Amino acid sequence: MIVDYQNRKKTKSIYLLFCISLIVVFMLSGCNLRTKVDDADGKQISPAPTNIPQSSSSENNTDEEPTAAAPTEAAVEPTPVAAEPTKAALEPTNAAVEPTPASIDPTDTVVEPNNDNENSDKVITDAPNFKDFIEINECFKDYSFDVSYDETLMFYERIFTIHGRYDMNGDGEADEIHALLKADYQEGSYIEVNGSRVVVNYCNPSGDIRMIDLDHTDSYTEVAIFDDGPSADPTLLFFRYDGKELSFLGSIDQFALMDGQGKFISWFHLANNFEPQFYSAWGEFKNGEYLITNHDVEQYIGKTFLVSGTGFFEPMDQMPENYYEYARWDRESAREFNETKVKILDINIEETDRTLNWFHVELVDGEKGLLYFWIGD
Repeated sequence: MIVDYQNRKKTKSIYLLFCISLIVVFMLSGCNLRTKVDDADGKQISPAPTNIPQSSSSENNTDEEPTAAAPTEAAVEPTPVAAEPTKAALEPTNAAVEPTPASIDPTDTVVEPNNDNENSDKVITDAPNFKDFIEINECFKDYSFDVSYDETLMFYERIFTIHGRYDMNGDGEADEIHALLKADYQEGSYIEVNGSRVVVNYCNPSGDIRMIDLDHTDSYTEVAIFDDGPSADPTLLFFRYDGKELSFLGSIDQFALMDGQGKFISWFHLANNFEPQFYSAWGEFKNGEYLITNHDVEQYIGKTFLVSGTGFFEPMDQMPENYYEYARWDRESAREFNETKVKILDINIEETDRTLNWFHVELVDGEKGLLYFWIGD
């Protein structure tokens, strides 16, 4: 019996070992099958090493932080979006650079106006810098002509005889300058340099004549003759001598600005009562004409300026098309401004007439109206 018992016990042990072996084989087969299934689905290229944690995007996420030992392909080669920012990211929009009128505090003053506002239909790439301009009266040369006239005659009867010597074409030799100027549009006025004469028609000269360098980038120095005009609207007549001939360049109002590089801004094209000032056009003398280039004024709409001086104000909510009919030049419409904050709502100006004088504005107290100034008759 003892022998039988031992035989049965031995048989059970063998059977148990056999079962355990089957279980182990089955488990090993299952692991291989799992690896093949993952390969087929494309979710796993090879079994991850047990000593390197899986990334947070892997299927078997863990609480361990990823290390730099095995960076993913995305980390080594960033996508184009991350490597090359879009144009919108590199170039801010206009809304970020230039706030809309609604976002401007009426208590603020506008910064120095831009010359090349991109909202303009005519963007001028070579527009002059407004900061370079000064009054023409500050640009005359320190030179005096010999001027004679009959003091017993009334002003409108006077005839001015003028003589001077000045190097006008930059050759180092003084040129002989003679002029005969007759007041009140009398016929026979002229200016002559080294025998080259130009007749001065339709002129009311004051007898004042000066030398001026209109453009320091060239070799010329010009003659400026003062013309009082028909009703005390003084202008300057410019003449240039090139070494052979004397020529008339053109004329501009006496209170205009110049930059010393051949560019000018007429007093009538300036917002003279506004601080900071801005302008509606600039010009150059070419072929005996004053050629005007329009400057965009819409960039100033919605911005706030300081206004000083005597102006005229007509209350109204909108800018009328026939604003001339609303203009009154009387005491009831006149107002005194002393660095008063004014917000520009609209500007009435023509393409062919750049006179800058008619503004629809809003005052600090919210009152809206047409603002204009006396600029001559």
